[in-house]
Amino acid sequence: MSDIPRTGNARFVVHGNSTDILRGSFAEFRHAGVPITIHPEIVGALADLAHDDDASLILAGGEAFEQLSAILQIAQPVCSGSIFLGVFDTTATATIASAMKAGVRGTVRLPMTPQRLRDVARLHPRTGPIERILTIGELTLDIPHRSLRWRDQALLLPAREFELLHQIIRAYPESVSIDTLALAFGSDLEDPHASVRVAMTKLRARLAAFAPAQALIETVRVAGYRLAS
Repeated sequence: MSDIPRTGNARFVVHGNSTDILRGSFAEFRHAGVPITIHPEIVGALADLAHDDDASLILAGGEAFEQLSAILQIAQPVCSGSIFLGVFDTTATATIASAMKAGVRGTVRLPMTPQRLRDVARLHPRTGPIERILTIGELTLDIPHRSLRWRDQALLLPAREFELLHQIIRAYPESVSIDTLALAFGSDLEDPHASVRVAMTKLRARLAAFAPAQALIETVRVAGYRLAS
């Protein structure tokens, strides 16, 4: 019996060419608890998702960058797991930023290894029913629609600001370190910590206009950020 903890991500469907994006055998990925299926064509990957909507999708084919919006529009309704973007060291920061804005959950550095995929799975665990609504007091986070509700008001959030708030609300009442947020935010950005700080400033300004009587996020010295009590 393997002593590797289950990550909750039952399987990864990958769009790409295995000779370019993979380091390790399929057996090694299975043994690491992150089994994968490779589809060179995006149509095959999407069809696979339709038959196993619990799987997570990794877009690692070059043409996926140009078709990203269309692919996400098709994939998101049928994919209960997360959707990730596979990136090389040469992938432009603007490409990653556009993908995150479009709704990609995070990035996976290519070529993939079992350990790298395990790290991704641990950051985005699937340990039970899929989170769709998180409610704390009068705040409700609607995950599929990337919106925040407070009393009778609703606020749609850009993808990156939503991801920050999602991580903070999930951790409540504990704080979330900037290192954790940087990893969730996109570890392949040139300076993810600076990107987190910029996005946090924008998020706080947006929340201040949305609920002016509430300081929804507070800074915890050294520890990071947390949802205000």
